[in-house]
Amino acid sequence: MKLISKTLVYYLLISLPLLGIAGVFSYYLIQNELRDGTDESLQKEKTYAEEIIKTIKEPHTVFLSTDSLSTAIPIKSSKKTDVYSDISIYDKTEKEYLNHRVLKSFFTYQNQTYLITISKTTLEEDELTEGLFSAFGLIISFLVIGFLLVNWLLSKILWKPFYKTLHELNAYEIKDHEQRHFSTVNTLEFNQLNEALNKMTEKIYSDFSQQKEFTENASHEMQTPLAVIKAHLDLLIQSPHLQEEEMNHLQAIENTTKKLASLNKALILLSKIDNHQFKESDSISLKNSIDKTIRQYSDLIQSKKISIEVIADDALTVNMNIVLADILISNLLQNAIRHNIEGGKILIQINQHSLSISNSGKPLTINPKDLFVRFKKDDSSIDSLGIGLSITKSILDTYGYSISYHYLNQLHVFEIKF
Repeated sequence: MKLISKTLVYYLLISLPLLGIAGVFSYYLIQNELRDGTDESLQKEKTYAEEIIKTIKEPHTVFLSTDSLSTAIPIKSSKKTDVYSDISIYDKTEKEYLNHRVLKSFFTYQNQTYLITISKTTLEEDELTEGLFSAFGLIISFLVIGFLLVNWLLSKILWKPFYKTLHELNAYEIKDHEQRHFSTVNTLEFNQLNEALNKMTEKIYSDFSQQKEFTENASHEMQTPLAVIKAHLDLLIQSPHLQEEEMNHLQAIENTTKKLASLNKALILLSKIDNHQFKESDSISLKNSIDKTIRQYSDLIQSKKISIEVIADDALTVNMNIVLADILISNLLQNAIRHNIEGGKILIQINQHSLSISNSGKPLTINPKDLFVRFKKDDSSIDSLGIGLSITKSILDTYGYSISYHYLNQLHVFEIKF
């Protein structure tokens, strides 16, 4: 949920209970005001009744209203105080009980006391409640609509610099070798955010440049010593005076040197990919590239007794550098062979927009998310450098393609979306 939407929810959570409390207070306040108004009206009618009594010559009952509920009756005893009461009286016309406010007062004129009863209908509680609910319903509706409108206006105007910064941040790619600078705005908090992001991206870019430069220099500088070591190893191995134990040690050193040379070559390749040095692109037929790679690894495939099936529904062509395309297919196929089982299988499927390479094998011992991380490899991959899939992903990222992995029916499945 967006921050501004959360703010709206909190406003509503605070406003609605307060409106409910205000509604209860309003109900009793209005009820008291109506009662006071009714009492004032009853007092006026009592004064009018007293004036009528003063015109009577002989004591008798006087009806003060057409419904006979308001009367002036001559009595013998009297009280000094007025008495108010609320009663319900059945109304024949409405065919229901109606609330009445009744005033009973005593008035003495020429030694004759009269009981004045004044009755007046009042607003029913359910009508008052219904009216208040309707009024507060409208208020709440207008309040919610107002909050939504303000929320929309704030997101479009006040939060516009934030969304602009967020868009620029999402679009930022350090591999593009561009240093992002976030502009200054007139909102203090957003300006502070942009300044912090500027400092952060400057530091990230500086560290990235230094790391990239170090990797490039180290990789290039390592080539000469590796070549020297390999040359001397070749000379030593050819020596006729070597014992078997010495030969085994030299063989281990040579294997390690080869592995180090392969790692160095891979790091140089990654550096070139990150630097976008493979700019030339051609229309590449993946089917042809796969067939060529399968022929290159035919001996290794036969030695592990692996069966290969290629299903090509469409002649998929992609616009890539031919060298990178060969490296991409080679890495994926080599990965499928290396991590396969004896007598296993490889299934390659090509359709209009994707390529999938599946191979039989045991489940992973690492998190699938780490497959494309450099130097992260499965425990069983002793001879692997742990960098092949990282190179594959770097190549695909260069062209905006995606790769995914899942394990299904004892098959490791790598799928590329073009």
